Amino acid sequence: MEIFRKHKIEERLIGALNNLNLNRKLLLLYLLCVLSPLLITDGYILTSIISNERSQFNEEMKNVAANISADFISSVKTASDVSNNMYVDRSIYTFLDTPFNDNSDFYSKYYDWIKGNGYQTLYLNNMSRFIFIADNNTIVPGGNVYTLKSIEDNNWYQEFISSNLKTQLIFYYMGDEESGAIQTKTKQVKLVRWLDYYKDTEIKKMLVINLNYPSISDSISGKNYGMLAYIVDGEKIILSTDGKKNYYSPYTSINDADRRKAGYTSEVQFMGKTYKIMVFPDNNNVVMGAFKKKAPVMILLLILNIMAPLLLVRLINKSFTSRLGQLDKVFESGNDNVGLVPVSNVEGSDEIAHLMNGYNDLVLRNRQLIKTIYEDKLVYQENEIEKQQAELLAMRMQINPHFMFNCLENIRMHSVIKGEKETAAMIERLAALERDVVEWNQDVIPLYREMGFIKNYLKLQQYRYGDRFSFSINVSDDVSDAAIPKLTLATFVENACVHGAEKKTRDVVIMLNAHSAGDRLVLEIEDTGAGMDSASAERLQKRMRECTFADLKKNRHIGILNACLRTKLIAGGDVDFLFESEEQIGTYIKITMPLKHYELQQAEGGEE
Repeated sequence: MEIFRKHKIEERLIGALNNLNLNRKLLLLYLLCVLSPLLITDGYILTSIISNERSQFNEEMKNVAANISADFISSVKTASDVSNNMYVDRSIYTFLDTPFNDNSDFYSKYYDWIKGNGYQTLYLNNMSRFIFIADNNTIVPGGNVYTLKSIEDNNWYQEFISSNLKTQLIFYYMGDEESGAIQTKTKQVKLVRWLDYYKDTEIKKMLVINLNYPSISDSISGKNYGMLAYIVDGEKIILSTDGKKNYYSPYTSINDADRRKAGYTSEVQFMGKTYKIMVFPDNNNVVMGAFKKKAPVMILLLILNIMAPLLLVRLINKSFTSRLGQLDKVFESGNDNVGLVPVSNVEGSDEIAHLMNGYNDLVLRNRQLIKTIYEDKLVYQENEIEKQQAELLAMRMQINPHFMFNCLENIRMHSVIKGEKETAAMIERLAALERDVVEWNQDVIPLYREMGFIKNYLKLQQYRYGDRFSFSINVSDDVSDAAIPKLTLATFVENACVHGAEKKTRDVVIMLNAHSAGDRLVLEIEDTGAGMDSASAERLQKRMRECTFADLKKNRHIGILNACLRTKLIAGGDVDFLFESEEQIGTYIKITMPLKHYELQQAEGGEE
């Protein structure tokens, strides 16, 4: 019974193997019997190497945390020492306790005191300003001295009071709550300290040292610690080694995801507060470090354990399975309309070579049959298509619009004879416009030809609108032969006339400018017409930038979108459209694309 079961299992395995091609069978043998055991063994070795590297990396994170702690304390140490000196300076207490008779008395004693101490010019390291605050209402707030009442609503003061500390570093984001000069919303840091060394009076006194946050931040982020680290005050990230100059954005808070990613966390005590140092490891660096250190050994193992057996399998594949694969591919080619493809370079004299030679004989007979039936039919169909195309060309020639130009010329000459010169000029310009539109033998033309068409069109509009309509065209000499799609600018100008001039009763001016900016062509169309609201202008600009041929099936702005698509085609998609408009003010369109001269365009790509 046991032997019967083993026989059934073996038959099932053989049946499954019979469904695999020879190349996959050899690959399966290599994967199961060679590669898998080697990967298990080498994986264990690699895991041990990475584990050892992680231990060393953890030690490096501890050193980084210690260095950041020292650099953080060092960045504010000078300010701390200065605050200690001021804390015992008797003259500060005496001045802040003085009851002043009036403003004049205050300013007189204030300047004498400042001049004697020199605090107004004291700027050390990253300290930017010293402020003395006292609960003395005879003080005139300003400069370096403020009353307690004038600052007690500030956020930093509220934070200092709630901490119940005598000395504290306060990192906060300054908004508009501070008085004094115009402030910029930015990150700030202050060293705040109660002045209570001399207790002669009950007047509360305080020293505030404004520190330069960018300088402190640069002292941390400017050093190459090799790892990302945060200095955290409570939940607030006050400093970082990421090197980003984000002085003008609010502080961010540490989140649970950051806490989980932190590889090492330590604490540093300073001025009565506890700050956290969080170091984030780069696991990729750990793995890469392990690879770099053990690269010679791993390369040797790779060559001996993987590459050598793989090379042998490849040789067997080339000798045996590759020829069968070649034969299989040519059999599949029978699905093509051109018939079977013969096997080239039949090698060897074994059974596979005989099979290939027999297949080549079959291909030869099959091709003879195709030639007599299928290929003859294709030739007949091609001749029929060419005949139909010739008939269509003849029909197109029959409706050539030259008769319309002849009619316009007859009308113009009749107007000249009758002395209607203005009407004759209008007809002449109309004929020129019609000829440019109808004779579409080129899709890409030089810019000066497009401008000539536009000038004729605008001249006709002047006849229509009279003195209230004017235009100007300015084209730089270096872009006059720039290659652009035919009637694209004309489309924008026509839109300016229809939607700008027609809807406005007052004077309207249309201005066209073309110039270069480096290797790019800049085209500007501006009008003082009716314009549109900003929301509609933004929507149209988005459609101009993102339009596809499917958009041409819609009813609105088809002409503009067509011009945009054709411009994108000639520019290879490298084109930008700017559309700005304001109701009853006007519209401004700017098109920027690569500058390609017409002759060079024709030489490179031919006519569109």
